[in-house]
Amino acid sequence: MDWLNSVPINLLTKDLDGLWVRQRAISGNLANWETPGYKSREVSFEEELQKNLSSQSSQKRSELLQAIDDTQPQVTVSQALSQRMDGNNVDVVEQNAEIARTQFNYMYSMRALSDYFSRLRYVITDGRG
Repeated sequence: MDWLNSVPINLLTKDLDGLWVRQRAISGNLANWETPGYKSREVSFEEELQKNLSSQSSQKRSELLQAIDDTQPQVTVSQALSQRMDGNNVDVVEQNAEIARTQFNYMYSMRALSDYFSRLRYVITDGRG
């Protein structure tokens, strides 16, 4: 069995990739919150992953891995109306909440990946560390 090319590993690494793209988009939004006319960026990743995985007719490992690999985060420009006269639609409070949520998700995914490798190491060493 290929331990490093498993569905859980690929899901976690793809999740980390998507969270990284979201983190960069939010950071860009916060950096431009005073730029006149700037429109905030949004990242949809989980929806894309769910759509790709649900479109699989079978549950073959190779097809699941391909569906995970084919999933890419989608960055879109927000069409939300601006509450400001300069046309900028960045909501600093919302963006700060989103960056905190993204950081928690990133830490959780990193912990899950670390736990997976810890369990793998435990099995390989017969529990001797």
